Amino acid sequence: ASGGLNFNRERPRAEPAPPAAPPAAPVSLQKITLDKPGQTARISLRKGGGSDPIRVNLNWNKGGGFLRGRTDLDLGCMYVLNDGERGVIQALGNRFGSDRFEPFILLDKDDRTGAASDGENLTIHRPDLIHTVLIFAFIYEGTSDFTRVGGKLTLKDPRGNEISVNLSNPDMRRTFCAIAQIENHGGEIQITKEERYFTGHKDCDEHYGFGFQWSAGSK
Repeated sequence: ASGGLNFNRERPRAEPAPPAAPPAAPVSLQKITLDKPGQTARISLRKGGGSDPIRVNLNWNKGGGFLRGRTDLDLGCMYVLNDGERGVIQALGNRFGSDRFEPFILLDKDDRTGAASDGENLTIHRPDLIHTVLIFAFIYEGTSDFTRVGGKLTLKDPRGNEISVNLSNPDMRRTFCAIAQIENHGGEIQITKEERYFTGHKDCDEHYGFGFQWSAGSK
């Protein structure tokens, strides 16, 4: 019949099967708790010039008795960037930082009452630019020491790596805690549990040697 298709009646040769795809490399995700001061864990930065942000969360016990709705535990950090810039991020003095400009470290809020279920969060948007970040917390009001708080610091990246630091050895005499130190080691971020207690910002700074000038503040 006209309009039909002409088929080649020769039997087609079988094409060789394509080579099997190599197995995907296993994804190694970390969920680590640093129990003792000096213990470390590392997170690899994303290759190719990019950088995954690291989210730092501080949460504490909000369900117990007189602590309910009254404890003001503040999250902050002292930092040094690779270019030498240094500073402090904290709610005290409204130093919340920025996600668009240096130091690319941003504190999301000041949870003064403990009402926020997710506590306080600090995001290091460009960990590839940092040299050292010291994460700290201090009791602004509501309780006299860290033994009543049950504080926990959690660091996460978008790939699912998670590192936890519990405040497991609180000091009844001091209300300022250097919780963890974050350092850039050439493509890897190292987190070290510190949990060192001090009388305040200045005392902590003198120990770690950032070299800031401190004055009394309020919020």
